[in-house]
Amino acid sequence: MNFDIVEVFTRAWKITWKHKVLWIFGILASCGRSSGGNSNSSNNNDYQSGGDQASREMIRQLSAFMEKVMSWVTENPWIVIAFVIFILILWVIQIFLSTTGGIGLIRGVYHAEMGVEKLNFGELFRESLRYFWRVIGMGLIIFAPFFIVFFGMFAILLLSARSAGSDMGDVFGGVFILFFIAFCCCLIPFMIALGLYVTQASRALILEDLGVFASLARGWEVFRKNIVGLLIMAVILFLINAIIGIAIAIPVYIAIFPIMFSFLEGNINSWQPFILAGVFVLLYSPVAWFLTGILLTYTETIWTLIYIRVTQKREEAPVMIEANA
Repeated sequence: MNFDIVEVFTRAWKITWKHKVLWIFGILASCGRSSGGNSNSSNNNDYQSGGDQASREMIRQLSAFMEKVMSWVTENPWIVIAFVIFILILWVIQIFLSTTGGIGLIRGVYHAEMGVEKLNFGELFRESLRYFWRVIGMGLIIFAPFFIVFFGMFAILLLSARSAGSDMGDVFGGVFILFFIAFCCCLIPFMIALGLYVTQASRALILEDLGVFASLARGWEVFRKNIVGLLIMAVILFLINAIIGIAIAIPVYIAIFPIMFSFLEGNINSWQPFILAGVFVLLYSPVAWFLTGILLTYTETIWTLIYIRVTQKREEAPVMIEANA
């Protein structure tokens, strides 16, 4: 292993805590990146019966509401087009914010590691725009072929099932499900390795100011020569993210799960608990987003420091000479 894990974790925390402007970029990057005691038999049966009736009535009200919504959408088809356009706009904004946030975070960590005492949000944001289209192009080159192959295989199997008739269609459906499960199982380790490779390639592009294909070659070189250490760090960071992520989501679980269980048992007869839970989740969402952004800031700082350590150790020179922030 070409770096000291303890030193990297310690240094990453110092940078994260000192340069809180990086939290903003971490928050932006996270856009793109959750029974009681027993009573006597007769009373419990009576209560359960009443609860079941209340639950059925609530389900009926929800079904009636959904029917009204669908009827209104049918009478006003323009709303579907407007909704699709709205979703596409949000998607574009999300890609822009998450990409620029990730780039600004990497650049900010580099400047902090090179000795810059005060990081400026505006300067880091302008720097991130310089690399934006190259990062987008790299993502398309790496991930577009997988989506094309996956959806192409799905379309072929679907057309084969339709052309084979109903009986053979059932067979093809079962084969497809088995194939999909096996494909996903085999894909998991591959995607882990690909994610580590992309992490190195993106830092080669952003820190060494390389072109897309040169960054891919450079990222492969760094990944190949440090694969053991990178895999160890990936496991450690996965556990950290899982534990802290669950901790961040605990308030949401506390707000939602008891209500859902009570509803399924027929112990809720009004919409008020659901409304209160929804309001709580809505109010807590910015807090969760903020905490997730800080966590992402810390983990991305770790990956950036690792890249700097493994490249400088071999070359004994800074990754970049320029530091504008």
